[in-house]
Parts: sequence; C-alpha cells; structure tokens
Amino acid sequence: MLTASTLSFFRQDNHSLPTGAFHGMHRRMLLALAPMKDVTDLAFLKTLKDLNSLPDYFITEYFRTVAHHKKMSPYILRSIDENPTGRPIYGQLVGHEPEYLARDALALMEHDCAGVDLNMGCPAPMVCRRNAGGGMLRSLKAMDAALGALRDVLPAGAFTVKCRLGYENPDEFERILPVIAAHTPDRVCIHARTVREGYRSPVHPEWVKWAVEALDCPVVANGNIVDAATADAWVRLARPAGLMIGRAALRNPWIFSQLYDRFQGRAPASPTFRDVLHYIRRLHERTLEMQKRYVEEKHIHRMKKYLVYTARGLPDSFDHYMKRAKTSRDFMRICEDILDNDAPFAPTPPEDTHLFAHFHALLAQEEACLPPGIQV
Repeated sequence: MLTASTLSFFRQDNHSLPTGAFHGMHRRMLLALAPMKDVTDLAFLKTLKDLNSLPDYFITEYFRTVAHHKKMSPYILRSIDENPTGRPIYGQLVGHEPEYLARDALALMEHDCAGVDLNMGCPAPMVCRRNAGGGMLRSLKAMDAALGALRDVLPAGAFTVKCRLGYENPDEFERILPVIAAHTPDRVCIHARTVREGYRSPVHPEWVKWAVEALDCPVVANGNIVDAATADAWVRLARPAGLMIGRAALRNPWIFSQLYDRFQGRAPASPTFRDVLHYIRRLHERTLEMQKRYVEEKHIHRMKKYLVYTARGLPDSFDHYMKRAKTSRDFMRICEDILDNDAPFAPTPPEDTHLFAHFHALLAQEEACLPPGIQV
C-alpha cells in the first residue's frame, strides 16, 4: 500500500546532484539493495538492521508471474509483511504476459509494499527462455505491453523498472529507453551491462548518463559498485539519483553506512575480521529464524550462498573449509577459528574473480561519452 510519506521520501530530481565527490552534496542520493535470488531475503534485511547499515529502500527477490493463479511465494512475501527496517520495500515481478503481471501487481499492492518493480534484466537462461527478465528486451512490443499493463493498474509513485541496456549489445538501449519512458515509470534502475555480458564485463556508464538526461523520473545506477571509490566514480560519470548495490552488500554489509558517512564527509568505519564474524553470527541466527522446521543441511546450504561473496578478500582457508562444513557446529567453528581477530577487512574485493570483475575500468574512465549520433 502506498502512503503519502513514501511518495515524499522518493520525490527526487535527477539533475540536482553536483559533479565531484560525495562530500558537499546538497542532496544525497538514494541507496538501494539490489534484489538477488535466494539471498536478499527477510533474514538479510534483518541482519542489515542489526548492523545499523540500511539502504533507503529494498526490492524483493522476484515473484514469478504465471498464467494459472499460483499462490505467491510465502517466503518472499515475508520480506514485505514482516519488514522490520522501517524502509520502503517494493515487490518485484518477473514475467511477460501483461494481464498476469497486472493481476499480480494488484495482489502485491494489497500487502504493505511501496510499489511494484518490473524485472527486465535478469540474465538467468531459464528466465530469458520464457521471454521474461532480460529476455523481454528482445521484443519492444512485449516490453510495451508489459509496461503499459502495470502503469495502468499502479498509482503514481508505485511503479518502478529495473532493466539492462539490451540483450546482445549496449546500443540496443537507444531503442529500449523510449519505450520505457512512454509509460512514465516513477523510477528506473539500470544495470549498465547487457544480458549477454552478465556480470563479467565493464559497465557502460555513458548510457546511464543518457537516461539521466533524457528521463523525467529518477534514474538509479547499478553494476560494479563495490566500494566508496566506485560509487564516487558513478556519481562523477553519470550523476544518477541513486545507486543500487547487490553483491558488494553481501560481501560487506556495512557498505550502506560507509557510503552515508562519505555523504556527510565523515571517515567511514573500517570493519575487522571480528566484525565479519559478528555479521556471520547474526546472519546465522536470522536464517535459523526463517525455518519453520529446522533442517541443518538446508540451513548451512543457505549460509554458504551468502558467504560465497563475503569470502572474497578473506584468507583462502575460509572459503576452502567453509564450503566443506557439514554441520552448523563445524561451520561456526571454522568461522571463529579464522575470523576471531582484529585483522582489517578489506573494503574492496579482489578483482580476479567471477563475482567481482572489471570495476577498475570504471575508476579509470575520465568521462562518460555518448555514442556518436545519440541525442538527448
């Protein structure tokens, strides 16, 4: 359900952000947690609250929209119905049939959510094969129908879109953005890669800059925001209204509070291995609370899904032994043996992995130049 306070909270101007570093901004930008399947759930939201490192808003893992009226995932709905953070949360839909997207959007708005987000960026092959997520970007007609169906049923302030630049090539965005703009979404988040590029290529901030200048609604940048330096690079290159962070928030859940400190000109906190251990303990407790019936193997398997990101920048022994833990007791013993000390936790992940790649290309870029012939 949409409230007046929620609308006021999100009323932003794309063009109000000055160039340069964070310090001295007159109006700081929005920060958001990117939706990630199986990990950005209620347990993680609660953990961020426990650590006092909250973004401005959340988007749920996606709800699949299907033809037969299937009950929405109770597990994901808990992120909306039991959200303890005091921050708005949007329900995300993935699908391609307009009438069923509209049906499920109305169903979501019966819950305590700020609005509905359309997923037009998920690169998972199974999703794309169904012409949903990033697969929808292959058809302007399908996009137009889906966007129109949601705009028709959602009130002002309640409709957002998350997309990529295209399916094969970034220049597809020149045709995609006008279709999105025609349906006046209330906010657009752009993952600045194509579906084919996945997560392993450099991002293309020039296209986000173009969207910032072309759209009347706030534009949020997503992709390769791993620390304060890369966030600063996005501000400098594209001047978005906000930043959406996914993998880096799982690795370093303090990233939101660290960026808020940067906004205020304060030195960000520097977590230690012992702080990481505290994070893992809280997450362990919160994931345990989510289980209706305790299954130890299931619990440890879910913990490993989160910590594959946290392991980047920790000793290799952590990743090695953590992945081999079979019981909760062994799992926590491994974490304590390696992390119960005051060694500094690196704020920036190593770049030589498939999880965090090519973010230094963003730092090295001096200017985000639009391709020849593109007009705002």
